Amino acid sequence: MKKERWFVKWAIWVNERTFIKIFQRTMIVLFPIVLVGSFTWVISTNFLATNGFLANIFRVRQWLPQMQFWRQLFRDATLVTVGLISPYAAFMSANLTTYYYHRPNMIAGLTAVISYILLFFHSIRGGQTIDMRYYNAGWLIVAILLGYVIGMIFTKWGHELKIADIYLSSPQLMKKNLSNLRLFALIITGAFLLHIGYALLRVFNLDATATQVLSSLISQNSNYLLNISLSFINTIIVWLGFGEPISLSASAYSNEISSNLTYALTHKTLVNVPYPFTPSSLYNGFANFGGIGVTLALVIGILWVGKQKNQQRIAGWSTFPAIFNTGMPILFGSRVFLNPVFLLPFVFLPVFNMLVASVLIFIHAIPPIVYPVPNGTPGILIPFIGTGGDWRALAISICLLIIDVAVYIPFIKLAFKVEEKISKKEEHQDD
Repeated sequence: MKKERWFVKWAIWVNERTFIKIFQRTMIVLFPIVLVGSFTWVISTNFLATNGFLANIFRVRQWLPQMQFWRQLFRDATLVTVGLISPYAAFMSANLTTYYYHRPNMIAGLTAVISYILLFFHSIRGGQTIDMRYYNAGWLIVAILLGYVIGMIFTKWGHELKIADIYLSSPQLMKKNLSNLRLFALIITGAFLLHIGYALLRVFNLDATATQVLSSLISQNSNYLLNISLSFINTIIVWLGFGEPISLSASAYSNEISSNLTYALTHKTLVNVPYPFTPSSLYNGFANFGGIGVTLALVIGILWVGKQKNQQRIAGWSTFPAIFNTGMPILFGSRVFLNPVFLLPFVFLPVFNMLVASVLIFIHAIPPIVYPVPNGTPGILIPFIGTGGDWRALAISICLLIIDVAVYIPFIKLAFKVEEKISKKEEHQDD
């Protein structure tokens, strides 16, 4: 009990840091955008994709005309929601920071979103398409940090400009607006200088070189420790606020996947395939239930022990995306990023699942995942489908999910306790 009380106090202290508060409140405000974007993403990549799980289940191609047209429409909706979540985060973070310090300034949010977009706005070499990877959740922490810094600058040196000022006369409103012009120009100039610096990196191919180094690291033959380490690093990076995980199912392992499939088709067995511990066998098959951090278990745990209506509603709305391995809504709704309470289960449960599965594969209790599975296949079904319908693999994935839920529940209760104590503190301060 003493350790638990100490942990709760420490978690409260962390969550009361100003930047963490701004980070969490930004996630709360952005939750509807992430939720809608996750639904449209599942529809576009699963229900309307020719190789999607739901598309094959419901045979969408046979009854829906112009399937690719509808898919593109939903992809567009995904792009303008979760695909642009980092600029939205920069805007909200800056505005929330000025409001938090009782110096509201709408210009701060506009400055933050312009600065963030300008920083990473570079045409892809040899084409007109804009590189959008910097605008999704992958750079969320960078966007919120940038917004927080700009919000602090406007708090200290800017002139207050709140929403209620729209009722002022036009000359008065223009005067307030112009009083922030110098600060706005200075910050945009700084963003432009960073823009130039990053452009130079791209001109000299330094970003491509870094990508090649990373690719060469993971493109070697499947290494058991490497796969476990990549999973651990992946979840740590996401918990830190880089919301889009690095793909571990990359074509780097295509030769090994092909070798396994050829062996299985030739020998009519999955025993003794050449590469039993590829990411398809371990990470994608057993460590990704509901998305990075086994978020399906988190959703189920909240539905089980959540007492407040908000908690239940967030988990309920997050269930559908989590079933199809999109955990972003629950990560935002439950404020998992940078939350010390969720660090241990979020990071170590995927590793635990991989270790258990690898032992069972090694002793031939279950076969490795060899066969391709449709895009968007629910994580709990990937071992079953990927092993050609082996019921032992399905039973193990169900057992692992149950264990994951059981492990998450104490941490969920701790998170509720921390949130309740912080809420009571804030209500007492308001009084």
